[in-house]
Amino acid sequence: MFDLTKSAIHGDESWNDPIGFQAGVSGQVAQLSEQMSVRAGALISMQGANWQEGSLEGKTSLWYAYIPAVLRYQHKSGIYGEAGLQPGFLFSAKDKYEGTTDDYMDHMNKFDLSIPLVIGYELKNNIGLNFRVVPGINDITKDDDVKDRNFVIGLGVTYTLKSK
Repeated sequence: MFDLTKSAIHGDESWNDPIGFQAGVSGQVAQLSEQMSVRAGALISMQGANWQEGSLEGKTSLWYAYIPAVLRYQHKSGIYGEAGLQPGFLFSAKDKYEGTTDDYMDHMNKFDLSIPLVIGYELKNNIGLNFRVVPGINDITKDDDVKDRNFVIGLGVTYTLKSK
């Protein structure tokens, strides 16, 4: 799967949305019925936000590794919906401003939990298109005064390998 995304950080202040991406793989773990299945995967996500404090402008870039687990309902027409949980682990955080790049890992929580909500359409040739909304649940910063959460929306393309 590959998604072109817009991410934001919402909390006491909402930061502006940059363009990013998510890329990964997923597969069926269990078939519950003809139309319901459980799917799990792994993906890398480029997130973060642009910010401004007075005349100072910058960008916080966050890289996460996620392990989504979702319940999928797929209609025989190809339309599907997914919802589940997506635990993630921060492996890079950079703050860029005025030509300077600072490592920001010490200011961030290493764990993120979000809820992926997806609606999509799978074509007969195993290619699919989807729209994804992924609101974060937990505070991503170590700042006790501020509660910030990730928020990602994306448009994606998928390719499904079918077992024979």
